[in-house]
Amino acid sequence: MPFEWHYLIQHTRSWGSFARPLPKHVKWVPYFEEGEYDFALLHIDQQCIDEKIARGKTILFREIKKQVLGKVPIIVINHGTTVYPEIFMSFASAEGYKETEQAGEEWARKRMNKLMEGVDVMVVNSHQAKEMWGMGQPIIHGFDKEEWFDLEKEPRIVTFISPAGMGEKYYGRKLFRETRSILKEKYGIELVWIGQDKHCRGWDDYRNFLGKSLVYFNPTLGSPMPRTRSEAMMSGCCVVTTRHQGDNKFIKDGVNGFLIDDNPEHAAKVLSERIFDYRSSVKVGQEGKKTALKLFSAERFRNDWLKLVGGVLGKGDELFEEYKEQKQLDVINDEKVDARFDQVNDRL
Repeated sequence: MPFEWHYLIQHTRSWGSFARPLPKHVKWVPYFEEGEYDFALLHIDQQCIDEKIARGKTILFREIKKQVLGKVPIIVINHGTTVYPEIFMSFASAEGYKETEQAGEEWARKRMNKLMEGVDVMVVNSHQAKEMWGMGQPIIHGFDKEEWFDLEKEPRIVTFISPAGMGEKYYGRKLFRETRSILKEKYGIELVWIGQDKHCRGWDDYRNFLGKSLVYFNPTLGSPMPRTRSEAMMSGCCVVTTRHQGDNKFIKDGVNGFLIDDNPEHAAKVLSERIFDYRSSVKVGQEGKKTALKLFSAERFRNDWLKLVGGVLGKGDELFEEYKEQKQLDVINDEKVDARFDQVNDRL
């Protein structure tokens, strides 16, 4: 991209190199210096709407927002949705709302809208998330295809969801546990939980293990466009997923993946069929990979961000055009280097 990123030290948790190696372009700075930056990019999720839910990151977000407000445009990435019934229902009820999931989500929307005052754009991770919040600019994640390993598949089912936080519904942990139990008791099949049953030694070990896994199970109900599900698709795994957050708009059941009801018996049945039909699962996994390469391309992701940032900065498509010109120069320079190597090889 035609700009560089500076990360504030002590304003983030330590970098998780297991999940992603530290990018080479990252520069760490101790504080925000007025006049040095074009815009601020902040991160939140639904826990940030009240400090009683997640005190640390809620206060941190508000403090950083206060520092930059009025000095640079603010773009916020909201990684969550309105799904957190275990907390939102009680908070909404205490403020006079009905104690229902729907009322809890309405309460959350109003609190998020208040939190976004002074923010130029709130980016969300799925079109469904935009509908749930009643606002936001969807930008779906993107991947460099070279990062993911599509290897010869071993007959196993894996999943990778958080073991704690955000309540049971958001990550679909209840559906996961019940499905896992039925798979083992009824079909004699183990469901491997990455991070709990399988502890990867690092980034490469994770990509290797995922790339060799035949089936990936995504039980999430509220997570917007789960990244691990998309990583599995990029790795050629046969994905079995719930129908939430737009999955049913790009997954064609039985063609490039499988859609399940929010029912553990149905989920276990579909998963067992995938293990017992190896060739078909490999074929569906390859179709899913084709879908991921189109839908989750890094180029589309970069272009979406360039256009959004250009709009916020009042530059229109200028940043996008700069990026295209730079790419063309990079290609020309690469070709010149290749030509020089060819000349040297000819002489040798």
